[in-house]
Amino acid sequence: MKKLIGIIILILILSVVVVRCGGGRKTESVAPQQTAEDTVVATVPQVVRGKVVEDTVIGHWTIKALKDSNDVIVGRHDWAVRDSSVFLTLSYDRNIVYSDKEIRTKDLVGNEGEYMMQWGGEVFWSSDSAIYLSFGCFLPDTDDGWNMLYQILPDGTSNIIVIDVYMGVDGFYVVADFMALYLNERAVSASQADLKRLYGQYCTKELAEELSAGAFPIIMNDTDLRHAYKTIHIEPQDGFTGLPLEKYSFEVKFKPKPNDDNVTDILYMEVDGSTNKIIKIGAIER
Repeated sequence: MKKLIGIIILILILSVVVVRCGGGRKTESVAPQQTAEDTVVATVPQVVRGKVVEDTVIGHWTIKALKDSNDVIVGRHDWAVRDSSVFLTLSYDRNIVYSDKEIRTKDLVGNEGEYMMQWGGEVFWSSDSAIYLSFGCFLPDTDDGWNMLYQILPDGTSNIIVIDVYMGVDGFYVVADFMALYLNERAVSASQADLKRLYGQYCTKELAEELSAGAFPIIMNDTDLRHAYKTIHIEPQDGFTGLPLEKYSFEVKFKPKPNDDNVTDILYMEVDGSTNKIIKIGAIER
């Protein structure tokens, strides 16, 4: 009987040892794995820069834009603020166009320290031929400045497009935005499909169909498109009544030939007051 009890005790002791050894091996196999995973996470470069303003795929374009303050101080002696930069990563059909490219106020208006970047990096328009990012640079705490589009082509070529602004005039921005995109899309040989989409965005269905069908020209064949936009001037024709109108009329003038300032082309446009769509474009005059 004593032998039987001794055997039972021996068996119990051996069972405890086996369990402890098994548990020890399991713990040792987990610990190195956790350490390795922690090491991998710690060595991955984490670049976080300011506010993400765009992170999307549009057609051929993949874009990520971040906005953050930089080292330039803008303001008066009694009030000052840091200026901002946009950091842009852009690709076209998976081919890198820009990799973390910094766009500063001086790249847009030519200098720093006077005007500050109020906004920037948002996609305003895109096509197979170009992508357009919106920027606004102003004197601090004022409306004095520029609305601009940063046009980028698939090869990385860029152009600054200043949008004409007429404060407090209904319908004006529709004409201004349309002409900015139309002339600059034509300048990069935009496809008919992209132009048709542009017409649909800014014009009534009937007018868009007429323009798509080539019923009448907006510009003449000998127009220098870049020069035409740089010289564009849009003038409201209805005065400042302060009252909502059924339609708003505008005169659009530009110089079609860079070597001849005596030549001016003129368009007359009307905007529907209820839909903010262009309802009429008159025949171009020279």
